[in-house]
Amino acid sequence: MKKIILLLILSLNVAFSQEKKTEKSDIFYYTQVIDDSNFANKEFKLTFAVRIENYLENSKLDIGIIEKDENRKYVEFTSIYDDNIRHKDWKVYELKGVFKPNSKNFMLGIICRNKADFYFDDINLQVKNSKGKWEKIKIKNSGFEEDIDINNWNYELKKGILVDSESFTFSHTNNKPYKGKSCLLIKGGDILGSSSKGKTVDVNGVSLYYEIYGEGEPLLLLHGNGQSISAFKEQVEEYAKHYKVIIVDCRGRGNSTYQDDVELTFDVEIEDLKQFLDKINIEKTHIVGWSDGGILGILMAIKHPVKVDKMVSMAGNIFPDGLINKEELLDYVKQFQDLNTKHQYDKIIDFLYLDYKYPNLEYEELKVIKSKCLIMAGDKDEIKTEHTVKIFENIPNAQLAIVPNATHYLPRDNPKLFNEIILRFLKEE
Repeated sequence: MKKIILLLILSLNVAFSQEKKTEKSDIFYYTQVIDDSNFANKEFKLTFAVRIENYLENSKLDIGIIEKDENRKYVEFTSIYDDNIRHKDWKVYELKGVFKPNSKNFMLGIICRNKADFYFDDINLQVKNSKGKWEKIKIKNSGFEEDIDINNWNYELKKGILVDSESFTFSHTNNKPYKGKSCLLIKGGDILGSSSKGKTVDVNGVSLYYEIYGEGEPLLLLHGNGQSISAFKEQVEEYAKHYKVIIVDCRGRGNSTYQDDVELTFDVEIEDLKQFLDKINIEKTHIVGWSDGGILGILMAIKHPVKVDKMVSMAGNIFPDGLINKEELLDYVKQFQDLNTKHQYDKIIDFLYLDYKYPNLEYEELKVIKSKCLIMAGDKDEIKTEHTVKIFENIPNAQLAIVPNATHYLPRDNPKLFNEIILRFLKEE
């Protein structure tokens, strides 16, 4: 929630005889080792042709060069990370950079996110030699004219295990290649947050994307600041056995739209949610909110009590000083402002300022909450433990769970425990 990361780069190791497993993921990694270790301090340029079909708002791709040191530790990923590659026709991109002085190992990396048909062709890498001339570096099967060899292109490697996302496939295809007879197709299928079950509804000046699973009493799941519906991939299936689970992308996140000319505040988001529930005919719902979603759960219980049955707030705060490292948010703002030459990070800066400035409740304001509430946090959370305890103490009908050896990311890191606690609370009389 609080730390928004520009690029998610997991440690990649080169090995092809590892144990392989399949897991759910909204991200697909496709990498190739470049067989040369003499690039340090040299200029490079990477060109490639890309087109995308059947994409959604949150469909994104990332392509570039991964650099590692002699111990294979990550050094740099120079890449084109986009919100704007939305071309159904081929477009050629050029990426320029200079390899870091301590880089010894290099990989060409492609990262695809969410549901779309991602097409790639004619990938070329050139490095400037000591005489100032550009030399072409061999990329195996760079035009994807041959069958894809797993020994040349490989999945992400995580902790020594070859990880395959069950939501993606990759192949070479003869569907309108840029050059030659075929190209690479990475196809993202139905993924939580990018599903054929997805719908949109217009509320409060934006279009909100949502999905519904299961039957029974309504249960609304609210994600954190830098998250989207997919944050609850470890919860939805289990909760849907017992409830009608409603998951929604808050404005500007996932597949929901944004208003650049309206300040992002929690009050604006609360009005979004109130109108959203009205539009989909939900009179009253349980709420489970994580991080900023926990803030929204608390505010819904204060401002729209008739809409809220039971409410869980996992790692929510009611004023910015409840954060352990509030001032770090300004450091992130500066980093993104320095990169924001084309206003491509305006939204991320808005999201950071949201948590730096808001909400601004007083503990006394919590006393009006009538819903039965569970206030949660990890004992190693980004929210001050004493702040979480004070929130609990000021809500009349509340329970408290400070989970031992748990961080802000308990729903992701230990979903079995988190889900057990939530479901037990929701089923209590």
